[in-house]
Amino acid sequence: MLGIGLWANTRMKSSKEFLVAGQSLGFFVMAIASFSSIQSGWGMVGVTGTTASWGLGALMFAIAGPLAFALTWFMLGGKLRAIARRHQAFSIPDLIRVRYQNRSVTLWMSIALVVGTVGYMTAQVVAAGFITALLLGIDFATALVIGAVIVGLYTVAGGMLAAVWTDLVQGLLMIAMSVGVFFLTLGIGGGWTATLETLNSAAPEVLQLDGVRSGAWIVANTMMIILGMIGQPQLIHKFLMLRSTRELRWGALIASVGYGATTLFSLGLGLAARAEIVQGNMTEPSNPDDIVNSFLSQYMHPVVTALALTALLAAIMSSASSFITIGASAMTRDLLGSFGITLNRELRWNRIASVVIVGLSVFVALFLDQIIYLLGAIGWSAFAAAILGPIVVGLYWRRGTGTGALTAIITSLLLNVGLTIVTKEGWWTPPTGFFSGHAVIAVGMVVYVAVSYLTQNRADQTRFDAIAEPEARQQPVQITPDTEARA
Repeated sequence: MLGIGLWANTRMKSSKEFLVAGQSLGFFVMAIASFSSIQSGWGMVGVTGTTASWGLGALMFAIAGPLAFALTWFMLGGKLRAIARRHQAFSIPDLIRVRYQNRSVTLWMSIALVVGTVGYMTAQVVAAGFITALLLGIDFATALVIGAVIVGLYTVAGGMLAAVWTDLVQGLLMIAMSVGVFFLTLGIGGGWTATLETLNSAAPEVLQLDGVRSGAWIVANTMMIILGMIGQPQLIHKFLMLRSTRELRWGALIASVGYGATTLFSLGLGLAARAEIVQGNMTEPSNPDDIVNSFLSQYMHPVVTALALTALLAAIMSSASSFITIGASAMTRDLLGSFGITLNRELRWNRIASVVIVGLSVFVALFLDQIIYLLGAIGWSAFAAAILGPIVVGLYWRRGTGTGALTAIITSLLLNVGLTIVTKEGWWTPPTGFFSGHAVIAVGMVVYVAVSYLTQNRADQTRFDAIAEPEARQQPVQITPDTEARA
């Protein structure tokens, strides 16, 4: 990973290389990098614990991922690639600038991205710390710092160019590990048939899609997961990096197959662990997230366990590297740009901001552990709620307005923080099956549509027409001057 970072550093000439990999990606690298940045430690570790608890009902994650990739490719791929090329859009707030030309909307989108990035990064460095500590046999704090320094070094050196190429390596590693562990679990407990028979007799509900959760709950949450994934910046940002629209042809298929392959890890290990638990051969951890470590240490050869943990660490790093670059851009180019400030030597400032993002995440993880839950919970839905309406809907809906986008972003961010705090402090007990993140996403969408409808104006519709008209007739929207030549 460090070697890739050093290689990418030799190709850093401007912020374009740092933020969008010089818009040079082909379909295969982009597709693998897309799924690996989405399939984070949460996707590998968390979904495995969920599978052990819910059984086949957790397959909604395996179904939602490929559907989300397909929808994102066909709905947004061509549009985002065209906007990136015509208007030199290198970030999510750049897309907001092009669509609405409203500094307040750009400012709040940048704030949402910085808050979400620190939340995501904190959760990722904590997970990396636990796994690194297991692999190296060192204390958690030291392991956390080591993991953060490694991912920080290659990202600061090579920016998004390093991030996507390390994502490629890490994604292929995740696929190989997931398929290998799946087949190894087939031989545990007398084979896969015996495992299913054990579950059918002792815990039949885990072999039914609606055995633990109702069918309506599963369908509703699958839809919300799909919408949430479409609104993740590490996925949308990849489309700004493609070298041409021709690269979109096979990307959705490759990303979906790669993501589906990695869900075999959760399916095989999760169901095998549940079978061993119901037979009394394995003690059920109090925290479902500990299922992976408990099962691997008890049933797998130490070498296999080490390789599996290394692949899980790769999943964590693949998400972290993308967020470092996204957060750095939001903190410098976008946040300051919303105040009309243009930075000289933008590449240098992006690197400094990347160090700040990593440092903030490590500081929160080590010294402000009481807000890790808050930041982690905010990350996913903060991104989705802020992006779905203003960008995903806004690129198709002519009546979307800057006021609607601004209101949706602020409402989503405040509601997300508020719901997370009141539930964590015990001031409000949500109904069974209620996910605050999903509610925030739904409210953000409704607010965007409702406020836009009430504040329709010709200026916003003219801006929409300007980016929707054929390329030959387009006039580029100036984002920020490229000052790298003066660096």
